[in-house]
Order: sequence, then structure tokens, then C-alpha cells
Amino acid sequence: MFLILAAIALVLVVLSSTLARTHTRSSRISCICCLKQVGLANRLWANDYGDQYPFASTNATSSLAFANSPQVFRHYAIMSNELNTPKILVCPADTKRTRATDFVKFSNANVSYFVGLDAIETDPQRFLSGDRNITGGTLSNGFMRFFARTDNAGWTADIHVNAGNVGLADGSVQQMTSPGLQKQLEMQTLPVIRLAIP
Repeated sequence: MFLILAAIALVLVVLSSTLARTHTRSSRISCICCLKQVGLANRLWANDYGDQYPFASTNATSSLAFANSPQVFRHYAIMSNELNTPKILVCPADTKRTRATDFVKFSNANVSYFVGLDAIETDPQRFLSGDRNITGGTLSNGFMRFFARTDNAGWTADIHVNAGNVGLADGSVQQMTSPGLQKQLEMQTLPVIRLAIP
């Protein structure tokens, strides 16, 4: 009888471990899909406004005025027509953010993704968006993170357990560990990049 109970306990431990890994993998895949949609929305918006992303365009409807504001959500709200729903702006693994049902009461509390304020379509390796649990560089005013190519970069354990996803200006999304993020940072063509963290 004891052996049967021990065997059942062992099976439950293995099964719970497998289910946890499956949930983690599923969250990362969903996050990648969300970031791909964010990248597509940026490109669609840029197509209508001189091939510049919302945070860089001088068009009157852009979010350039919020480039130095802690209201990071404004960069996404400007693309409400292209995004269709703000639900995709919350990573499934981000338990500290809530999904908004519409853009009316939308705020930083409804956004999991940073905005790469230096992204341009002609430099495909620049950071366009990514998980907000990025760390390193220099944090300024509680929301702007500056990275030089030689700065240390990494991920906190908050979202994808010391890993994260980054959407690049070419529309691709890369899953990265901290060493992978460091390598991607070293590939940046600017001496310093700016990430607005919600």
C-alpha cells in the first residue's frame, strides 16, 4: 500500500512539473504573438505617416510629444485603429498588469511592453518593443532606460523567469535570455538607445 501511495505521489510531482513547463512555454508563445501584432501595428501606422513610427513622427497625430513622458501607454493608444484591441498589450505571463477591454480607460497599468524610442524601419536590429522586465543600463525618471552598447543588460524574474521577448524594427520577435539580450544590445548602431518602460 505504501509503495502505491509513493508511486502516485511521484507521478503527481512529475505531472505538475510538466504542466508548469507547458504553461511557461505557452505564455512565451502568446507573448511573441502579441509583440508581432504590435510590430505590425507600428508598421501600418508608419505607412500612413511618412514611414515613421508614432513616437518619432512629427505628424500632428503622433505620440512624439510623449517621448519624455512616463505615460508610455500613449505610444500604443495612438495606434488604436491598427491594434484594434488593447488586450494584446499585456503579456500573459505578466501578473502585475491587467488587460483593458478598450482604449477609453487605457493606462500604463494595461501595458507589459516597453517602447524603443529610437527604432526606425531602415535599421532592422533596433529595439521596437519588448517585455518590461528588462534591466540594466541607466534608469532615468523611473520610466526611461538608457542603454549604451557596452552596458550590462538582462531580465528580472518577474515575467518569463529571467528571460524575455524583444520585437525588432524589422517586425521579427526574438526570445532572449540575458546573454542573448546582451548580444543584441551590442549590435545596436546607436551609441545609446532609449526604452520607455510602462
